[in-house]
Amino acid sequence: MRIVDTKGQLCPAPLIAAKKALKETAAGESFIVLTDNQTSFDNLSRFFKDNKADFRVSESGGVCTMTIVKATGEVVQTRAEEYWDSPVAHFQKGNFVVAISSDKMGEGDDQLGHLLMANFIKALKDLDKLPKKMVFYNNGVKLVTNSSPVIEHLRDLEKMGVEIMLCATCVNHYSLESVVGAGKVSNMYTIAETLASSGNIVKP
Repeated sequence: MRIVDTKGQLCPAPLIAAKKALKETAAGESFIVLTDNQTSFDNLSRFFKDNKADFRVSESGGVCTMTIVKATGEVVQTRAEEYWDSPVAHFQKGNFVVAISSDKMGEGDDQLGHLLMANFIKALKDLDKLPKKMVFYNNGVKLVTNSSPVIEHLRDLEKMGVEIMLCATCVNHYSLESVVGAGKVSNMYTIAETLASSGNIVKP
């Protein structure tokens, strides 16, 4: 049986791991979540109840073992960020900045490019080390609007401590001032300073 060990972790990390496990578990199958934090346990309990997942709990040595049975084929509530309220600073950050200049990844088919970019941003949340900052400029600022398909992932990353910066000139150029959904609008000097001082720049 799959075991999701979140001991020593604070939300949102246990919620994100539990959401991933629930989505990857077939209806009728089970997995186990371990937690040693009462707040995380309470958040996980609400998350599983909202998703119609049956679970039983045992406790030993300060560690709660939650055995979850997925009752349906779909995750009803997939936004794990709704189950915690404040930013966290316990995630380890790598010495790199992600710079995004387009709303798609790579050259070729546009539909494929949009899908690849969405998957890339989603995958950042599962890295052992998060980026220090994410910088969006040119067409990339469209990804940080309220209607963007990746805005919830970007809000997750922001709550996990990643600073998100948007080029003000680009936001103004595309008339997006009123629909920015995450991060802070910044000037080009600050963006240049951020990129210049970074140990590594990742540009998908």
